[in-house]
Amino acid sequence: MKFTKIISLLLLVVMCLGVFAACGDKNNTNQGGDDNKPKVTLTVWASQEDQAMVKEMCDAYAAANPDKTYKFLFGIQGESDAADKVLNDVTSGPDVFSFASDQINKLYTGGALARLGGAILDEVKANNTADSVDAATLTIGGEDQVYAYPMTGDNNFYVYYDKRVYTDATQLETLDGLIAGAQANQMNVQFALTNGWYLSSFFFANPDLYYKVNYDENLVEQSVEINFNNADGLDVARSVRDYYYGSNGAFVIQTDDAKITAGFTDGTTAAAVSGIWNLKTFQGLLGDNLGVCILPKVKIGGEYVQLSGFTGYKLIGVNNFSANKGEAHKLALWLTNEANQIKRHEVRGFGPTNKNAIATDAVQNDPVISVILQQAALNRPQKGVPSNFWTATEALFLPFITEERDLQTDEKLQEMLDACVKVIKKEA
Repeated sequence: MKFTKIISLLLLVVMCLGVFAACGDKNNTNQGGDDNKPKVTLTVWASQEDQAMVKEMCDAYAAANPDKTYKFLFGIQGESDAADKVLNDVTSGPDVFSFASDQINKLYTGGALARLGGAILDEVKANNTADSVDAATLTIGGEDQVYAYPMTGDNNFYVYYDKRVYTDATQLETLDGLIAGAQANQMNVQFALTNGWYLSSFFFANPDLYYKVNYDENLVEQSVEINFNNADGLDVARSVRDYYYGSNGAFVIQTDDAKITAGFTDGTTAAAVSGIWNLKTFQGLLGDNLGVCILPKVKIGGEYVQLSGFTGYKLIGVNNFSANKGEAHKLALWLTNEANQIKRHEVRGFGPTNKNAIATDAVQNDPVISVILQQAALNRPQKGVPSNFWTATEALFLPFITEERDLQTDEKLQEMLDACVKVIKKEA
């Protein structure tokens, strides 16, 4: 009898354990299913203004890839100085980050960029403009290698103008017309030609004027070729001189955005060359009277030629030291795809590099972005700029401001050009 009771008790214990085990399995299915998925943590850096938008994009990426559990860590970092911040501690830096295209060499030499390849590279090349892909490309050992994902293509400059001054659209076509319209209203045209970024527009108007940097396998400058001081370059210097001194003060050379803002505020400025970063400020000042157009044509060497210039791009890089490099590449591709480039335009007003996004009605009918894209088609990608270019070109035409016109002879202009080129040029 006692033995039978013991057996009964054991059976009861076994049954209870079975019930508890079943309950445990049920709980794992309902509440712990995600525990069986691969977990991926990615750190993403973006600008302060882009934080909310980028978080939405990352959430959408996680929702589109339910086979994994994603955790995103977000850092605030602007594109303009991203390279310095990333390279400060590259091994523990972000997995994915945005940066300005002119920092690509620095990031590469610091080991911070992972190369694109395979199907992802094919997709990037097929979907984005050739110039934007070029901005993300480095030539190493004679081979073109892509190290970033094109994100936006609106970092250039163009003309903002007061529509009340320029009622004749033909005046917008040439610098002469812009200056004439300003003079007729006792106003001015502002152009930051003591800044090498803007000054490039005059030299790049002639495709035969160029610089070329030759790098070693580590992208260290070995030599720099530049011909800005030849006969064509002298024609450019003459042109700037004649516009500046011939305008009787209506053509203002300066470098301060605050002065453009002040000019539009007090009604002394009719037109100015600037970029998208000042759009909202100028819209607030001029409202519906604000107009935008591409850079004008200028007279150089006796002929009117179209001003060109630099176009910089914002790119997304994948950290070469990322612990989840493959996942980081997939996220970078997602953040720069057609839908998210359209979203960037809708939310932040940025110009896309994705060809389908560019072709949308929203972009084509955007009066500012359409001008930016027209200007970009005329420009040169901002890459491979000589290390001393900015300092040398900033000083090139300062004598126009500090000295009298009668000192600006052709001989003096040639001396100025030679001095500029001497600083930039580097022998092998």
